[in-house]
Amino acid sequence: MFWHSLPSLGERRSRTEREGRKHSFPSIDDLCTQINNLNATKMISMVERKDIISAYERTMSMRAVSRELGLSRKTVKKYVLEYLSAKSGGDETLVAYLKSEPSYKSATREKRALTEDVCRMIDVCLRDNKEKRDRGDRKLCMKATDIHARLKSLGYKVSYPSVCNYIRTTLGNADELQECFIRQSYPPGRDCEFDWGELYLTIGGRRMKLYMAVFTLAYSNHRAAYLFLQQDTQAYMESHRLYFKMLEKVPHRMVYDNMRVAVASFVGGKHPTDALIRMEAAYRFSHRFCNARSGNEKGHVERSVEFVRRKAFCGLDSFDTIQDAQEHLVRTCSELNFPLCTYEGSAEQKLEEELRHMLPLKREISSFEQQSYHVDKYGTIVVRGIHYSVPDDLVGKKVTVFIYSNRIVVYHDKKVMATHEKTPVNGWKLDLMHYLCTFGKKPGSVAGSTALSMASEDLQELFNDHFADSPSDFVLLLKKTREKGLTLEDLEASHCQMCSSGVRPSLQAFDLFLFGEKKQEMDKPQIGASSREIEAYASNSLAGISAILEVNTRTINTGGYATTES
Repeated sequence: MFWHSLPSLGERRSRTEREGRKHSFPSIDDLCTQINNLNATKMISMVERKDIISAYERTMSMRAVSRELGLSRKTVKKYVLEYLSAKSGGDETLVAYLKSEPSYKSATREKRALTEDVCRMIDVCLRDNKEKRDRGDRKLCMKATDIHARLKSLGYKVSYPSVCNYIRTTLGNADELQECFIRQSYPPGRDCEFDWGELYLTIGGRRMKLYMAVFTLAYSNHRAAYLFLQQDTQAYMESHRLYFKMLEKVPHRMVYDNMRVAVASFVGGKHPTDALIRMEAAYRFSHRFCNARSGNEKGHVERSVEFVRRKAFCGLDSFDTIQDAQEHLVRTCSELNFPLCTYEGSAEQKLEEELRHMLPLKREISSFEQQSYHVDKYGTIVVRGIHYSVPDDLVGKKVTVFIYSNRIVVYHDKKVMATHEKTPVNGWKLDLMHYLCTFGKKPGSVAGSTALSMASEDLQELFNDHFADSPSDFVLLLKKTREKGLTLEDLEASHCQMCSSGVRPSLQAFDLFLFGEKKQEMDKPQIGASSREIEAYASNSLAGISAILEVNTRTINTGGYATTES
């Protein structure tokens, strides 16, 4: 295309002979060497390269071309030598060169973004993924997008393709074929997709298996997730109740795969479970089941389960309680719902449009299973292999138990007798306050009781340090705590207050700090009282005064400031 804009070889030779100048062409080896040495020069466009060649053919001087076009002599020399090398190879080589885009070699260029520090950070993430796969946590491994996000959060300016290329090269799958996905469109407010996901977390120092219920709105891609101990009917119904309560609306249709909590039978077609029928009657939504082994037909939630699980727990998988893990999951979903698609609006923004097209939430249904249990000699009921304590005066009696997704509630004579959070670990879950009647008769059994060992460390420390020699006083303290409508948490808070004030915990000290009682006013003997009553009154008064004096003797006033002795 540029061949006709160049002077012919005959015109250039006649002009050279007419001007009396002799021109000698360099050898091919010299041209290649000089071109390689100039690879770092500025890359130009095809039009600029044509101007350089035309100016050179007209002036036969690289220096003149550099002055005329205002380009570096190195740039001019690079493209003139390329032109002369192609020209010496024949007409076909010259035409191919003139039609090609200008380029330069970048293989030997020093990498400025993918530095050694960045590579080292990527290697650390890949080693962490290997450790997770070795211990069975394959679903919590970080993907390339997570590694890139972590690098950006640490201040490294590196592109996502650079990270992907390095990972593929390191793992040896650089030639792996990429899957193609077909984008779908959905009307607002119609479809909501549901699915379960499994994961392992460390809760309170113990590794346990949990189940994650994930909801994804098809139109806005808005996500929400909830953690449960089991993948059962109670968790299935409770997750829907929580999600609809959060939205305050109900989608027109729920999309499921062939999960056992939604599909009761496959004979003669797919039939919904009683739980799904109850929810459809209460919330007025319809359902759609995917084909067998075709969970991808749901569209979004298959990806959402993996995406939410990775984003929430690939970096942090250890928590004190399940509630802490749930709060972390809620925060993660909230962060994911904002920057999803900036050119269309975030998921939170598109959710407002979806809510206008959804059904109103008119009622909620409780999700529990009702069972009757016999209280054994240990004052416990056995629910799915786990012993839960009840008040010891119910031994030998039958109680009604409402089993929810994450807790159980024990009723007797239409009164709530005990409430326990579910535990995924087989064994015992005992409440110290349920055995006060038995402890009153056998105070010596407190020290070695399993109920005390399951109490908080602060309560165990209180007993071992201050009531080990007088367990009956400890039992009286627990009874008074229950009578006043207080909890063990209130007792532990009062204990911490005493320790910070320098007061030695005792039954009388708790009367002052926790119960706010003044013995000298409450137990003041009346006229005509017996000597035993007067003696008891004096003893209680002296104990109260001693507790107050103990605080004063441990506090020293120095210059208007109070400091406590250690």
